[in-house]
Amino acid sequence: MLLSSLLGSLLLLQGALGSELRKDGYSFHPPAGFRMVRQEPYAGSRAGAVALEPRAPRFLSASLSDGDGAEAARLLVAVVEGTLSASPSERDDFGAAVMRHFEKELGMTLVPERVERVMEPVPRLEVLGTLREAGQVRTVLVVGLASEGRHAVVTVSAPAARWEELAPQVRTSLETFRMEAPTHGGLSRRAAGALAGALAGALVASYTAWRRRRSDSTAR
Repeated sequence: MLLSSLLGSLLLLQGALGSELRKDGYSFHPPAGFRMVRQEPYAGSRAGAVALEPRAPRFLSASLSDGDGAEAARLLVAVVEGTLSASPSERDDFGAAVMRHFEKELGMTLVPERVERVMEPVPRLEVLGTLREAGQVRTVLVVGLASEGRHAVVTVSAPAARWEELAPQVRTSLETFRMEAPTHGGLSRRAAGALAGALAGALVASYTAWRRRRSDSTAR
């Protein structure tokens, strides 16, 4: 854990990672050279928003690229409402959801190579595969990052010939990903516990005061 953190800091200093991106409740350092691009091609779509539950609310949050044209690599970040724990049982379900997303929602055929569950330093599920786009073979990595309440899905696509070069930066970038706790009207478990304790204390104090008053009244 410490070694990974130190490695991430070193790569950041060396320029292997870019400036921090904060958006829609998450933050991370994309690989160096990746910049935000206009989302018009994906506007209104759920590109990259893989969900275990197809009806889950989800949306494309950010689109980045390291260049223009067919040789550029692309990185999409989608936000999905719902908890992803990266449990062993979810690994195969996530792999199936990725295949379903590409085939039914994007109209593309992704050929899977591996489905993995990674627990350190950032728990996540990964699907690596290849697809053919405009006559070019591209390597695609789809990553579901574990989080409670809502989670992010990162999709990285690059020409197969470039993947070996990009893979270390992509992995280090993923290890910087953080999802903030969802903000909603409900209480957190800690807050709910504190409130329950306070109410119990107030109830005991009230009951004790009532017993004392009743005792004094009887004595008179």
